[in-house]
This record gives sequence, C-alpha cells and structure tokens, in this order.
Amino acid sequence: MLLRIALLTSLLLPSLAMAQDTPAPAATSAKPSFWQRVGSTAREAGHRIGQEISSPGSGRGDAFRLITPGASELVGMFTPETSGTDGAGKILWPRVALTAEVWGEHQDCWTYRAKIWTSETANHTERFQVCKSSPVKVTNDIGQTGFAEPNRMMFATISSAMAVYTHPTTGDQGTEGPNPPDMLFIRRVPESLIQAQVPFIGRLLMVTGFESHISGANHSARMWLAGYDPAGNKG
Repeated sequence: MLLRIALLTSLLLPSLAMAQDTPAPAATSAKPSFWQRVGSTAREAGHRIGQEISSPGSGRGDAFRLITPGASELVGMFTPETSGTDGAGKILWPRVALTAEVWGEHQDCWTYRAKIWTSETANHTERFQVCKSSPVKVTNDIGQTGFAEPNRMMFATISSAMAVYTHPTTGDQGTEGPNPPDMLFIRRVPESLIQAQVPFIGRLLMVTGFESHISGANHSARMWLAGYDPAGNKG
C-alpha cells in the first residue's frame, strides 16, 4: 500500500510543478483599427499645420501693406479652385502687371504698383508695400487664420513661370499690359537683383493666391512683373 502511494506521488509531482511554473496568459488589449490609426495621424497632421500658421508674426506684422485707400482687390484674387481652368488658358481676366516703384537689393520693404486689367481696355491701379522679413496673413482649409512664409518650392517656381497658353505675349520685354511677357517674373536685370526680388515676389504669390496657378501642371500668365522704376532704386 505504501509502495503504491509513493508511486502515485512520484507521478503527480512533475505535473504539479509544470502547472506552477507556467505563467498565466497576460491580458491582451485590443489593437487600434485601421481607421483609428488613420484618424489619429490626420489629427496629428492637422495640429502641426495649425501650429505652422498660428504664430501671429508678433511685431513684424503682415508682409502685405496696402497704400491705396480701401480694400485690396489683390488679396485672394486667384482662388485655388480655378487654377486648373486658368492654367488651361480658359480664364483671361483679371490680369495683374507689377512694377517695383521703390526697391533696392538691401532694402527690407519694396513698394509696388499693380495695374489690374479687367479687360483688354479697362484697368485701374493699386499701390502697396511688401516686406521680406514679415510673414503673410493666410487662412488654411479649415478656416484658421494666421501667418506663414513662402517655402523653397515656391521660390523655385518664380524663375520658371512662363506664359505657356497665353497669346499674344510681349516676348522678353515686360510691360504693364494688357499682355504678359514670355517669362513672368524674370526681367533683364543683374542676377543679384533677380535674387533680391525672390522674397518679395514669393510673398505676393501667397497674398494673391497665384502660387497655385503656376505650380505643377498649371501655367497661368495672369500676373507678371512689368519691371523696375529706375528712379526708385534705394540701393
């Protein structure tokens, strides 16, 4: 009898030890679904975009400062929704010819005259100042208003913007309109001046919304640089 009890005990002890040594399965939490992950990423991206334009620019103010009394027609003139149609040459007016009236390679703010053409024969003028050390007041796609600055990609489009679908043009000569030159923002001036104008033109692209009309496959020619007033050079 004692022998049988000892034999049973020897058989049960390993099984009990194994049962004690095996840890209980840990409770598992449900993994987030695909749509939960996408939603989280979108919220994070939206937060970052909001931060990018929410800085008020402090004492630097808005880069675009209207001189002509009243509200500016240039602000938001070229809407993104019309960029495809405009780029295909199906929107002819309004057109904007820019002339630098007060400028200089070492000046922080330049004064421009914009001749705004509403038809081949009708036009009026706005005057304004643009400052390269200040951001531009913008509104994003969800209605948040803040300040932002041009990016490098926008600067690259300035030197390559051409009148692709617009005819006739004034060739390589910039004028105040109503027709654009072949190259929209590059005039026959020293290379140093071409580089100096980039921060100003970049901000004007943002103010008017014209950046969406000359980027990618869009080749609108409804805004261009007519030239520089020689008397306005402040060095």
